[in-house]
Amino acid sequence: MPQPRSWVAPFALVAVSLLAAGAASAQSDIVDRFERRTFEGRGLTVSYGLFVPENYDPAVAYPLVLALHGAGERGSDYRHLGPHRLATSWADPARQADHPAFVLVPQVPSGLRWTSDEDPDTSPLVPIELATLDILDAVEAEFTVDPDRVYVVGLSLGGHGTWDLASRLPGRFAAAVPMSGRGFVSQADDLGDLPVWAFTGETDTVVPPSQTRRLVQAMEDLGRRVVYTHCRRAPVEARAFDCPGPISADSLAAAVAARARLIYTSERSTGHGPWAPWFDHPLLADWLFSKVRLDPDAIALTAPAGGARWSGTEAVAWTSTRDAAATVEVWLSRNGGRDWAQVGAATAGAGSFALATGAVADTPTALVRLYVLDADGRAVGISTSAPFAIDNPGDAAPTVRVDDEPFRFSDAVTAPSVDLRVLAADPEGQPLQATVRYSADGGASFSDVRTVSLVSRPEFQSVPLALSGLPNSARAVVEVALSDGTNTAVARTAPFAKTTPRTAGPAATRTAGSGSGSVAVRVVDPAALTDHRYRVTFAVGTDGSKTYSVADLDAGRTVLRDVAFSDGVSESPVFDGLTLVVEDPAEGSASAATGWTTGDTDLGVAVSGGSVRLSILTIDLLATEDDYTLTMTDAVAGRSVERYRIPEQDLRFRVTAASDGAARQVVFDDLNDDGRPGPGDTLFILDSDSAGAQAPAWRLQFSGGAVPPGAGDVFTLVPVRSLGPNDVFEFLGRAVATARRPDGRLRLEAYPNPSAGPVTISYHLERPGRAALDVYDALGRHVASLADGPAGAGPSAVMWDAGGAAGLFLVRLSVQSEGGAVETLTRSIVRSGR
Repeated sequence: MPQPRSWVAPFALVAVSLLAAGAASAQSDIVDRFERRTFEGRGLTVSYGLFVPENYDPAVAYPLVLALHGAGERGSDYRHLGPHRLATSWADPARQADHPAFVLVPQVPSGLRWTSDEDPDTSPLVPIELATLDILDAVEAEFTVDPDRVYVVGLSLGGHGTWDLASRLPGRFAAAVPMSGRGFVSQADDLGDLPVWAFTGETDTVVPPSQTRRLVQAMEDLGRRVVYTHCRRAPVEARAFDCPGPISADSLAAAVAARARLIYTSERSTGHGPWAPWFDHPLLADWLFSKVRLDPDAIALTAPAGGARWSGTEAVAWTSTRDAAATVEVWLSRNGGRDWAQVGAATAGAGSFALATGAVADTPTALVRLYVLDADGRAVGISTSAPFAIDNPGDAAPTVRVDDEPFRFSDAVTAPSVDLRVLAADPEGQPLQATVRYSADGGASFSDVRTVSLVSRPEFQSVPLALSGLPNSARAVVEVALSDGTNTAVARTAPFAKTTPRTAGPAATRTAGSGSGSVAVRVVDPAALTDHRYRVTFAVGTDGSKTYSVADLDAGRTVLRDVAFSDGVSESPVFDGLTLVVEDPAEGSASAATGWTTGDTDLGVAVSGGSVRLSILTIDLLATEDDYTLTMTDAVAGRSVERYRIPEQDLRFRVTAASDGAARQVVFDDLNDDGRPGPGDTLFILDSDSAGAQAPAWRLQFSGGAVPPGAGDVFTLVPVRSLGPNDVFEFLGRAVATARRPDGRLRLEAYPNPSAGPVTISYHLERPGRAALDVYDALGRHVASLADGPAGAGPSAVMWDAGGAAGLFLVRLSVQSEGGAVETLTRSIVRSGR
């Protein structure tokens, strides 16, 4: 029989409390194992803790972990030994069982910092750093410490210190683990090939992750391979730019086993810390203690030479200063160092290893790396070849890569051209032909842009790419197809936004239909304009999908066929120097023409469409073809119907439909029983559905206003209607004539655009005049007057909010100068609604 909740909860609470108490007790026991010591020197008195491995044997050389605490643990009271597992994780019995080591934990005196907070290139070591190195020297003199296995780790302020000491003294340490610390780009070169596992949180506002990322990526730019465990390479100041989540435990373990020397862990939803889970990472200790201070003379590759072309069995050759019996591991990468696999081992004295290249797929970007190991299997020397080719009989496919970082790192690409960086290489070294293709639909379809001949090289080459003549798109993709004459390889960029600035084209005029969508014409190449008449028509598929086609009426030909509607950014394919953006707002909302059209009421109205949840009933509102008018009356003009548990109600207004002028039934939830709309009231307008039954067409919810509706006030509801087969637009393929501007300095801008909320409309007059600023919808109906009167010279701005209305709106600025000249500017605003 299940126990009652009241029995189980106290037991669970006691169990959790006992576990927490046990963990705290174990942590305290570890802290008690540290010797508490004091150092006098460098003008400082420094408290420090020292953990000595259990059963310390002077005949054994032990590694040492130098741990640097954060700002909150400064002082002289040794309280820095316990928090965050900075020190205790390395002294934990379980970890000591596998990796017995000294742990040295200096405490920064109050008011001081680990570093000068300046770039190491322009600042010296500070006294606490010098004192720490003195303490380290003293411990090494007192105990048997392996000088090749001294590691520095730290968190927050200690993360700053970790980067600082490691970059200033890379030959002093075997590896570094900075957490939530600040680094400088200048340190990248100083760190050389020092192993680093850096940790940050993407939501850290104390020490932004950019202060680590900029240094990690600078090391990557110098040729170091980075293992990104959570968030990929990203713009330095980005917040969680590209964080797909953690790589698998197996993948990270494989990277550690493959001797990864630079790892970056930046967790998307983590702030300043938590450091304890990072210090207790199951792979961190194995990774750290496998690292040994490198001997630069331990091993040196002599073959393969850079640019060599190997086939059959070839000899990887080296020289070594290590004992002849020392093991040399041979690793191979086929892709320029992105991935590595061990292909064999030999003794250092052998001086060579027979590599059977026939067992490896041909590649033009091969690398060989050698590790020479000590008696415990730790790498004490590394040597890596320059790129070479593996080319066995047969014609292998070329290798192609596209550097899409400039695209991924940009919010929008606006430049008229870019230099596309392409790695194009062939195992046989044959001449290559690259076809550059462009997609405006996320990679679903491509069109050829240009073809260029390239020489096979194992490094990136620049291919200029003109973008201005290509359609703008929110999901643009560039593809490079590389051919050696027989085989083809393909590489693509990630999708990116391309928004080349355009000149507004001629206005597209509706000649048929009543849809609320819009057709915007943009000029791409004025020299290609035809001055012909064009017609835009629309089609709806059986699945509800919509497309449009464009016909050149003068030439009697179709220039575009079955183009998908736009997302507000994406353009049609370019034709005759023009491109189109066709938008179609969804039905079930109200247009900007909706509102109080007669009277002085300022009662607020929220118009709903789609599905509405009322009590336990879901109502599907109809997207009717009718406009509706609510006219307020003095006397009772009718009665509502009872539905949805809303009773009948006398009405002091009537609702009529524009299509036939006839009254429509309503359901009216009238909170104060006055028969007129007021704050908190809800009105359902009923109309005939497809079966002829009365169903809710719209729901109107009313909010407060200083002036309530009175007799004679009129509210008009104009629904948004989607484009369909009955809609037709026409335009001329010519440049827009612009009026001469007497002062040449009239400006009109709208931001943000597109927008789902308020828009700031700014304009600038060079000279005083009378300014009129008006808003029109896509059908040319006046929506709002934002300014009308005298205006001074200089900038002005107003804010306009279309409420929930969506679609294309035109803002027109007309200015009459003192001399009587009138000039006009028009800007379009795309509204996505709310």
